[in-house]
Amino acid sequence: MPRNRPGALRRAPRTPIPRTRTVPPPEHIPGLSPRTGLAIHRAEHERDGHYLFPGATARALHRYREFLAQPGRRPLYPRTSVCPACPGCGLDDVRTARDTLAEVLPLLPPGARAELARTLRPLDHRYRLRTLPDPRTEAEAPWWHRRLGEGAEGW
Repeated sequence: MPRNRPGALRRAPRTPIPRTRTVPPPEHIPGLSPRTGLAIHRAEHERDGHYLFPGATARALHRYREFLAQPGRRPLYPRTSVCPACPGCGLDDVRTARDTLAEVLPLLPPGARAELARTLRPLDHRYRLRTLPDPRTEAEAPWWHRRLGEGAEGW
């Protein structure tokens, strides 16, 4: 077995080159695997959209779950956010949060897309059960926008 030469052993050790990241590491999204979280993180940083920004999917999923976790059996009414034009404040409206989730879904690879869709399926079912249909909305709107809402969030 070859061995190191004495001169190579006496030479000063090299200092490793520090690794720098231009993008911070992804945050853990509860209920999703780290692989799916990484795929979402990449999609949020590679694509720009009105509802899509770094961390938007985690916030939107949290908001969607928070809205549906309200106790009781009475109907829930989504509320418009106070500042719907602002991407961060727009997530106060659960319909905008669901828009964000719908926007990131097609950008994901097949495995991550399937896992996020499996996570959304029971939430969507609960949303349909706890909200009432609004016959006045346009038929072209996504189904989560065709539910009765009231007022503005925070008023």
